[in-house]
Amino acid sequence: MSVELIKDSLNIDEIKGREEVQTLAEAEIYLEQTKPDIDKILWAQGKPEIISTKIVKDKLLISGVVNFKVVYKSTEDSSSIQQVETTSDFREEIDIEGINKEMVGKGKVNIEHIEHEKEDERKISLRALVNIEGKVESSSSIEIVKDIKGGEGLETLKEKVRYNHLLGEGYTHTLIHEAFEVDDGMPDIDEVLKFDLMAYENESKVVDDKIIVSGTLECSLVYYGGKKINSIKKEISFNHFVDIEGAIKDSESQVKMDIEFANYEIKENLEGNLRILDLEIKVKIDGKVYEQREKEIILDAYSTKKEIDLERKNIEVVENVKGLQNKEIIEGNIAHSYFKEVYSIEGSSTILDSRIVEDKLILEGLIILNIIYLDSDSEEINTLREEIPFKTYVESEGIDETMAPEVESMVEDIDYKINDNKLILKVHLNNLIELNRRKNINIILNLEEKEEYIDKSRRPSITIYIVQSGDSLWNIAKRYNTTVDDIISSNDISSPDTLMPGEKIIIEKNVDMNF
Repeated sequence: MSVELIKDSLNIDEIKGREEVQTLAEAEIYLEQTKPDIDKILWAQGKPEIISTKIVKDKLLISGVVNFKVVYKSTEDSSSIQQVETTSDFREEIDIEGINKEMVGKGKVNIEHIEHEKEDERKISLRALVNIEGKVESSSSIEIVKDIKGGEGLETLKEKVRYNHLLGEGYTHTLIHEAFEVDDGMPDIDEVLKFDLMAYENESKVVDDKIIVSGTLECSLVYYGGKKINSIKKEISFNHFVDIEGAIKDSESQVKMDIEFANYEIKENLEGNLRILDLEIKVKIDGKVYEQREKEIILDAYSTKKEIDLERKNIEVVENVKGLQNKEIIEGNIAHSYFKEVYSIEGSSTILDSRIVEDKLILEGLIILNIIYLDSDSEEINTLREEIPFKTYVESEGIDETMAPEVESMVEDIDYKINDNKLILKVHLNNLIELNRRKNINIILNLEEKEEYIDKSRRPSITIYIVQSGDSLWNIAKRYNTTVDDIISSNDISSPDTLMPGEKIIIEKNVDMNF
């Protein structure tokens, strides 16, 4: 009877590699003739941006730019605040073994630290330490054997594999136009000194062929007006959708948001005062939709009667067990400075260690804060970089130590108040967690049954086999061209999955009369 292989495919979306590197971006600013001399630098800000990513063999090339802005107090007038800008390019090669140009490379950048120095009244030097995370993803379809029909005395070893089946992916843009007026009691806007935006997802829901997304834009503004520095923060809610052909209602989704550009204009209100900030913001929304599936794969085969040839291939399958979202509020206080007023707090978070102990996921990380504030003693504007360590325990049914966590941590909001010159903080963290199992499996590509029968005539009627470490009934049965059921029957084995090294197994010879 000829052998027929029943084949299927696994559509796998997996991370092929992830590495972090650091680079130094440096720049110098020479003041234009129209700008007054520098008395004191108040703060320096850097916004990194990735311009391009490219994959060559075993390398991810990331190019970008850091947009610097420096705010300073001039010598002409003690209350005059000025700002200047410049840019600096960076390019890094990240080594990730096994990647190629058919894969998709992505990058993420942030500024860890900025140093600024007033060289003289007309020159500023800048140095920024840039953290770059490179990630390479691959989507592939792998052909597997799910069943074998025909063949004489054919035995097969099957295993169920659970994986995330990519139903579809896509992206869209939403243009948000919003205007708001500064609150009563605050001065008019003379000049915008610092403008920051952050977009994050509140909720997403998958319907047929779409992801419906609810998000928030957090807008922070530091401006000069009324001969002093002022700050305001506003939240803008929005809803949008991503078209994804093949998306199935209530399946799993992954959404990421990036601000592609933001324009603002200061406008007059009805009384003719510059108090309105008119915003136009373009947000890119990327979406992927998954469905968790389970397929049975034939991992091995042999015949108790005929010789066979197997063609095999080793692959890695990532079993996505579950996705979790963990929202935490991390509290802290800063008491070694004297805060009269806080103008701006920028925050980011990084995971230093993630591990599973028993049924809990333990996350340890750092919240990094960059604070611009008015010192209550000196009445000077200062900057402060502060790190707050945190440790979080995540509990969920089914977590065990065979899983490998992948965590992306984000700061979504920072609440603060000043109490007795101390800064009291509540940092809202959003930890996106994927729990995976990685399996290396040796799949069958092809099987050919030969014409010749296996010669068992010279074997003894009974063989006593002593179990070795790592043995299984399948491996023993395959070695002696018998079946697992025959070994269980001959030895009255009650726990087939548990073999003890040193245990004796009786193997009876079954002679094929066709030989």
